[in-house]
Amino acid sequence: MSNDFITYKPTPDVLLAGQPQVEDWAALAQAGYTTVLNVRGDAERATVQAHNAEAAGLRYLHRPWPANELEPEHVAELAAIINAPETGRLVFHCRSATRVGLMWMLYRQLHHGWTRAQAVAELVAAGYDSDSLETFDYCADDYFERNGAPVAS
Repeated sequence: MSNDFITYKPTPDVLLAGQPQVEDWAALAQAGYTTVLNVRGDAERATVQAHNAEAAGLRYLHRPWPANELEPEHVAELAAIINAPETGRLVFHCRSATRVGLMWMLYRQLHHGWTRAQAVAELVAAGYDSDSLETFDYCADDYFERNGAPVAS
């Protein structure tokens, strides 16, 4: 994969990533990934990416979820995609791997019953730094405040 392709691997079957480059699609397929989930909002870029990903043999999904003000339905749709048998090994990406890290943390808390500390520990083990974690905490607090869900620590 290209040197500027940012990736974090919280589980053997999920890769949280920044923006893949043209040469990364084939490498992802070779590494055994089967589905790409892009949450960036740029539909034109997504069309090009879909073509490149599918040419490499990857299934491509585009869900332009917001960087701010994520809603419960976004996390629920992520859970449905992760749990769908046809998904297989997943590359979950945005521009910088920040939004996907946040969504992964929310997914773990809301769909696995993990505490915030457990979800953060998994992200740290995957390689996220303290700046990213500070952003995740701020955005997760906002998510739980807006949606009335308890903040699990």
